[in-house]
Amino acid sequence: MSRFSGFPAHVETHIGEVRGADSPSAGGRERGYHLVYCDHPDGAHVSVLTSGLRDRTAGAPLPQELVCTLQTSQERYARHLTGVIAELLTESNSRVGYGALIMNDRILLPDTEICGALAAPHPYLGDSFDVLLDDTGQPALQLITLIPITRNEAQLVSRYGRDALYDCWERHSSNLLDIHRPCAA
Repeated sequence: MSRFSGFPAHVETHIGEVRGADSPSAGGRERGYHLVYCDHPDGAHVSVLTSGLRDRTAGAPLPQELVCTLQTSQERYARHLTGVIAELLTESNSRVGYGALIMNDRILLPDTEICGALAAPHPYLGDSFDVLLDDTGQPALQLITLIPITRNEAQLVSRYGRDALYDCWERHSSNLLDIHRPCAA
C-alpha cells in the first residue's frame, strides 16, 4: 500500500467530492500530474489541486501538492493559477514553502489585479488539511495552498513579511476565496 493511498479520502473529507481531473497530457504534452477538481459541500466553492506533483518535488521536507480554492464561478481562475505555478515548479525542478511568493511581472489572471500567489496553509481549513498522514500517523504529504495576491500585497510581504499581509486581510475582512476582492495593501 502506498504512503499516499489516503490522499483521495483526505481531499474529499476536507474540500469535497472529486468531480474529475484533467489528463496529465492535456495540451499535447506530458505534465506528469493531474489537475483535480473538487466541489465543496457548500456549493459555493471549488478547489483545483495537483495530483502527481509530489513525484517532482524532490528535496522538499515532504512531497508536495498544490491547491487553490475559489468561488465556484471562478473555477477557471483556480485552474489557471494552479496549472501555471505547477508548470513553473516542474520546469524549474523547484518546490515551495509557506510564505513563498510566486509572482508574475504582469497580471496573471485576466480581469483581476492578481499577479501571483502566496504559498500558505489553507486560510479556512484547519491544520489537519495541510498535511496528509500515512497509515502509521507520520506526515506523508504537504498540501500547499495558493492564495491569489496582488502586486501591492506581494510588495507588503517582501518588505514586512507575510504576517503584515495577514493583518491587513484581517483588518479588511478580505475574502481570500474571491479573486475580485479589493487589494488589502
